[in-house]
Amino acid sequence: HALKTPLSVVINEARANRDPAALKIVEQTELMRRQVNHYLDRARIAAQADVIGITTEIEPVIDRLVRVMSRLYGERGIKLISNVPDAARFRGEQQDFEEIVGNLVDNACKWARTRVSVTATYRPPDGRDDMGKLELRIDDDGPGLTAAEVEEVTTRGHRLDETKPGSGLGLSIVTDLVAMYRGTLRLERARIGGLCARVE
Repeated sequence: HALKTPLSVVINEARANRDPAALKIVEQTELMRRQVNHYLDRARIAAQADVIGITTEIEPVIDRLVRVMSRLYGERGIKLISNVPDAARFRGEQQDFEEIVGNLVDNACKWARTRVSVTATYRPPDGRDDMGKLELRIDDDGPGLTAAEVEEVTTRGHRLDETKPGSGLGLSIVTDLVAMYRGTLRLERARIGGLCARVE
């Protein structure tokens, strides 16, 4: 927390100037601030991961994300579809779920040719020791990734294509969040030809 105020001061001072060096300082300090917020979030999740009773209904969250992304990528003709059971729940905070799905859907839309699908399957908890299971699949019909490229894109801050917008932190943030919730993220070939991001 002690870093947040000095970073804000640096950003505000740099924004007061319009020269290229100041713009670069703003860009890099914004990245630093995002990293600080990310690690604060990780600490929060670690503290709450074992708290019983924090659940999020996922259908409204995914519906909202699909609507937002449809507007953002509509000019490219990207069609987004979702198939989520009404009963599906995420054992965790809505903000974290939005971060996971939002990053993965945004990545899929950036690379898709014409469509992206978001599918969820859900098995509710069965007894005290069974927390149930939620699986998400985000599929696109883009070029997909080779095994070597999958390893590269999961490296923090690395992007395969610098022309695509973003900081390159999306997938590594997702990986960290999923791990904090004791889940898994796999990148594989999609049923529709591109990349499938599968989260359990």
